[in-house]
Amino acid sequence: MRIGLLCSYLALGADADSGIGQHYRILADALAAEGHHVHVVHPTSQPDAARSALAALSPPWTCDIVPVRTPRWLDRMLLRSWPSRVLMTELCAARAASRALALAVQRHGLEIIETHATGSPALFYLRRRNRPPVLTRVSTTMSQMNAASTISSRVKNWQAAIERFTVRSSDALVTHTKKHRDAICALDGYDPGDFAIVPHGLPDIASPRHAPLPADGAPEILFVGRFDHRKGIDVLLETIPAVLAAYPLARFTLAGSLGDGVDWEAFTRRHPSLVGNRVVAPGRLSTAEIDRLYARCDIFVAPSRYESFGLIYAEAMRHAKPVVGCDVGGIPEVVTDGVTGLLAKPGDVASLVACLVRLLADPSLRTSLGQAGREDFVRRFSAARMAIDSATLYASIAANIRP
Repeated sequence: MRIGLLCSYLALGADADSGIGQHYRILADALAAEGHHVHVVHPTSQPDAARSALAALSPPWTCDIVPVRTPRWLDRMLLRSWPSRVLMTELCAARAASRALALAVQRHGLEIIETHATGSPALFYLRRRNRPPVLTRVSTTMSQMNAASTISSRVKNWQAAIERFTVRSSDALVTHTKKHRDAICALDGYDPGDFAIVPHGLPDIASPRHAPLPADGAPEILFVGRFDHRKGIDVLLETIPAVLAAYPLARFTLAGSLGDGVDWEAFTRRHPSLVGNRVVAPGRLSTAEIDRLYARCDIFVAPSRYESFGLIYAEAMRHAKPVVGCDVGGIPEVVTDGVTGLLAKPGDVASLVACLVRLLADPSLRTSLGQAGREDFVRRFSAARMAIDSATLYASIAANIRP
């Protein structure tokens, strides 16, 4: 099949951390590995850097790097309004993408286009006639971010309205979990029946093994994510002293950006003897370093208050690690409680302590959950599985929607 991917975010470097960008890089690779012709259209305000990264990558798919430039007079007018600059850049990107995608469709004979709702890159292309069908993947929406924000912004409301218009104009819709589908439909008024479900996927790794305990017998608990409220870092930090009181040899590695640093600074003031000893926060790390931490750890924990999917859980399962998450959002559709991991109550310190202590007390349970998680990853969350399911969906859409 001849497939087009329109994405404003594209992980061309090994350590690019955009979730959407990682998804489309993995999807393009996996579809090409399945024998499909894949052409990517990538609008970007940094075209030279993107071209250099693409040349070094030599991917098994073709790509148009589309320069995005806002007029100088507009830049000057919006100099003091960062949200307005973001919105106008997105609109300029959508305009440039529409022209580039139309040419790519003619040149490559593309039969279907997949894009993302975030930033609405297909906004103008959807208005074209005699085009192939457009499938839009809806991740965390601007409406959801606005609802969770304490700051009201007219520009963000405009972005949410444009995103809703783009989603409703699309020929087909896809997201990654049923719970996320239901949440965005309740908030934005979409019809759940319009959505297909295709989970995210990850490239597999060779021979994941449970890391042996260090010589001192200290089990390691790993967290990966930004230190912010949605990721539940405040709950995890409050949990740590109680867990260490029960298992003094345990160690916590908390990998990721410290965010505003407030939660971590408060923890270091209250528990200076633990920091650098039983608890380390190495900050933001490379993909290779994060993979080494997954391979080394004994338990993975991420007590997020909401995840539409939670790729970090699939990453841990890929490494055959037992997972501790929360029973909220799309997480229960990734982590099966009592089978591939344990699910705590969101925001509940006592519940999270109980899950971690239970796993620390039972090495055989850790092993069985990790092995089951590994099997579930291969069955449901591998890049190959995502590519097969996506191609099946593309074929169904193309057969039912003619340009």
